Amino acid sequence: MSGEPSYLTSAHLSNRSTDAMGHQKRLELGAPSDKVVAKANDLIRARHSLSTMEQRVLVMMVAKLSRESEFPVQEIPIHEIADISDIDGSNVYRAAQDICDSLVDQTVDVHDQSEEGNRRYTTYNCFSMCQYEEGKGVIRAKFNEDMRPFLLELKRRFTLYLVTVFLRLRSKYSIQIYELLKMRQGLSNLRMSIEEFRWKLGLEDKYQEFAQMKRRVIEQARGELKKRADIYFTYRVIREGRSAKEIQFYIHENEEVTRELKEEVSALENSQDTTVSRSDKSAQQEREATASESRDRKPSTPVLGATSTEGPQVDGKRMFLEDLSQEEISSLSGSELDEIHTKARNQVEEDNPDAVSSVLAYKTHSLMKELWEDR
Repeated sequence: MSGEPSYLTSAHLSNRSTDAMGHQKRLELGAPSDKVVAKANDLIRARHSLSTMEQRVLVMMVAKLSRESEFPVQEIPIHEIADISDIDGSNVYRAAQDICDSLVDQTVDVHDQSEEGNRRYTTYNCFSMCQYEEGKGVIRAKFNEDMRPFLLELKRRFTLYLVTVFLRLRSKYSIQIYELLKMRQGLSNLRMSIEEFRWKLGLEDKYQEFAQMKRRVIEQARGELKKRADIYFTYRVIREGRSAKEIQFYIHENEEVTRELKEEVSALENSQDTTVSRSDKSAQQEREATASESRDRKPSTPVLGATSTEGPQVDGKRMFLEDLSQEEISSLSGSELDEIHTKARNQVEEDNPDAVSSVLAYKTHSLMKELWEDR
């Protein structure tokens, strides 16, 4: 689990400078830049109450940003929202004015740290204007200038994903969970308290019983991502007594859906007008070759969310859990897991007293699998 992963995603390139933003954006399944969303991790971790439709409009606008110094007034055709989202167009047109009215009032709550290291809580309006004119068939909107650090000035710690994946998802909670997991894709896991999970998704006053939230939010998102997204997850609930305290997500590449997405991207590019002048082609090839050489020369970079310049720490217990299905994880009690891990770890350390931590983790992982199968 350490070192360079066997697959390359945008997550492994997230901390590089914005000089290569155009090339980075194409690396998400090879899609053109206007089909890839780039958002600062602080914005992904932020709390908001945008509806599914409002999130779709926002994401389509983000994908179309060209990283200029100023936010332009952007136009999003109504039929694009309807077509890509597989929604009845007449419903979108009827809702267009309501979407505009709501978008200009929507805020995001960002939690970060000041330069002095103090916790900081800031609320931002996403849009400075939003307009829908009957008969035009487009929504015109402009991002608030306060959104610049989260959408334009992306130098490190940002996340990329394909806009068509986002638009496939139906539940607003599935969308938010997808972004949070995409941010940590390269690390393969995400752990947070139930309290933090509720805050991020705006669930403090909903589904007071954890079992309800698990069924209506977590399980629904798990099924939807497995069916529609390029990643999916399994998870483990960490409890104190009978109370759910934390949730550990294990992030997996969804190979079947990824193949579908790559075919869609390839079909899209093949259908586009290819009458580019020879000089433009040569210039483009030269730029891509230069970027490729630059990537080859650079060492691998930590994935999004990582605070160190080194790779993620190898954890035998985590690797073991990543190998299990959701049904197996659900059937495994915390005490049984700890017992298997402790027994394996002690045995490995006894047999390999001089081994480095990464070797111990891999051997612990292997022995845990053996103990699990023999139990």
